[in-house]
Amino acid sequence: MFDITTLRPEDHDQVEDLLDRAFGRNRKSKTSYRYRAGIHPVNELSLAAREGDRLVGSIQYWPVTLGEQDTEALLLGPLAIDPRRQGEGIGAALMFTSLDMAAWAGHTVVLLVGDLAYYRRFGFRTAALDGLTMPGEAPHRLLVTELADHALAGVCGDVKPWRSVRRGNRDAGTNGRTESLPPQLTASGWRSGAASTKAGRVRHASAIRHIVG
Repeated sequence: MFDITTLRPEDHDQVEDLLDRAFGRNRKSKTSYRYRAGIHPVNELSLAAREGDRLVGSIQYWPVTLGEQDTEALLLGPLAIDPRRQGEGIGAALMFTSLDMAAWAGHTVVLLVGDLAYYRRFGFRTAALDGLTMPGEAPHRLLVTELADHALAGVCGDVKPWRSVRRGNRDAGTNGRTESLPPQLTASGWRSGAASTKAGRVRHASAIRHIVG
């Protein structure tokens, strides 16, 4: 059984080790890492899947902007799962929980670089269909989902690194505290059939019950 909590500063070494084991030591050469360099992740959406003191999964989000309008968005990743724990629903729990939290926080657009075959279940589609591109990344691997209706209306162009902090409250996060999520957002809560935390996204709750069991 695992629980989902916020990441804390002392988790840094465990997270780095987890990322190395999940993606290899050359992971920082990937295009998406250019959008993280010198930028802080959104603390409130930096989550860990824990079994006691051990991390078995983690997920983070980073602020980016889109197109000439500089529309604010989130870049999800990395989503990392202990290679020995693949297929147990840990990744799905982290995805659904963090997306619901992002919606609650008022974020409206999330992008990631990954395989559509896996991420389609979480509501993602190919971003090129919306006229969005990430320079240096294969178009079919850039994916997007909207957390609010019509969030991408009139938005197109390149994904750009975040260069100005315009929403300081979103970067404040938990100031290093470890906060267990409400019971409905723990792995056991999803198993017991808890409702989604965001109206209109109840498909997440039913999907996680199906995946986690």
